[in-house]
Formats: sequence, structure tokens, C-alpha cells
Amino acid sequence: MEFFLLRLIGEWLSVLAVSIISFFGVTSYQETEQTLENVGYAAVGTQINEIVPYTTEFVFNDEVPFGTGARVVSEGENGLAFTARSGEKRFLREPVPRVVEVGIARQYEFVGRMTSYGGDCRGCSATATVACRTREGRNHSLFQDGIFYKDRDFGSARVMAADLGAFPCGTMILVDNGRNEPFLAVILDTGFTMRQQFAQGNIWMDLAFQYERDIRSNYVFGHNVKFSVQRWGW
Repeated sequence: MEFFLLRLIGEWLSVLAVSIISFFGVTSYQETEQTLENVGYAAVGTQINEIVPYTTEFVFNDEVPFGTGARVVSEGENGLAFTARSGEKRFLREPVPRVVEVGIARQYEFVGRMTSYGGDCRGCSATATVACRTREGRNHSLFQDGIFYKDRDFGSARVMAADLGAFPCGTMILVDNGRNEPFLAVILDTGFTMRQQFAQGNIWMDLAFQYERDIRSNYVFGHNVKFSVQRWGW
């Protein structure tokens, strides 16, 4: 019996094994070694089946809101292959990738609460330096640099704090409470309360003042303030 015939029999047995596995619904594979021996010609053929793990493919959907989580479109399946005598890997069963859909559509309009803080607040740094670096890579101090930042695209904007995980450094926001003139604010700082509230599904932002004594209680503060994102991050 020629050796190629032995290999053919070995491949046929592997296909039969996969068919039996598929018929009985068994999805857990193990590496197995099959040895075929032709006693008359003292020739031995060995075939080792190999599990090929599936990969994960991500599909980005701009109609699904960002941050709503990923959705599994289809589960993946491992493949089964063997190495031929030539060294080439051949598939007995091709792996099927796992497909996951990720929403990337941004929400631009938010309604939430606005409060205030001064650079000398409890928990603030001694120099009133905000959490974010500017677009130029510099530190910004409310004491030394003031409560405005001059943006090269939008011009002068008030410094504001928010959850940086939701509104990254440099995010430009138009603030409107329905009573005062809307104004631009740039996210350069953060705070524990804002992160905590966002984790609970609430929008809370904090307008910066140079000192606590500068805060005016009748400013734009309130619970139904509209925040319109003009730019995400730098």
C-alpha cells in the first residue's frame, strides 16, 4: 500500500471523527494522535489533529449609543486542523470568528446638575492646579492662570469639572440653564462626586471659581442645566 493511500485513510478517519462529534453535539475537542501502520512495507503514518481557537471580530455601529455596552452578534467556534507531510496546515474544520457589536454613536445633549467650587476648596491642591493638562501640555492653576482657558478653536472658555471617564480632558461644552446667557466651558478638572453620580446614571458638573468667596449662589447653578457637547476631548 502506497504511503499517500495511508495518509488518505488517515484524513478520512479524521473527517469521520469530526462528523461523529458534530452528530452527537460534542463541542469539546482534545488533541489526538492517530497512527496507521502497514506491516507488509514497515511504513508508519502519523497524523496529529490540532485545535485552532476562534478569533473575535468587532463591528462598530454608529447608530448605537457609545457606552451602552457590547452585544454578541454570533458566538465563535474552534476549528480543527492537521499538518500535512509537506508541512502545510490543512483544516478539517475552519474556525468561526466570534462577532461583537460595539456602539460608537455619541450623545451630544445632556441635562443634569451644575454646582461650583473654588480653587481653595477642601480637597483641592495647594496651588489650585486642575486635574487635566492643557492642550499645550501645561498645568493650569486657578490661582495663577485664572478660571478661563483660551482655546485655539473656540476662544475663551470657563474651566469646569466633570467625570473624565465620560467627558475627557478638553471636552468643550455649551452650558445653558434657561435663565442666563449660555456660555462655553472646557472640562479641565474632575471630582469624586461627579464620578460617583455618573456611575449612577446622573450628569453632574462643577464650575470653577478662583476662590470659594467668589461663588455666587444665583449664577447658572441648578438641577436642569443643559450641557451641549461641542467637541469631545482635545
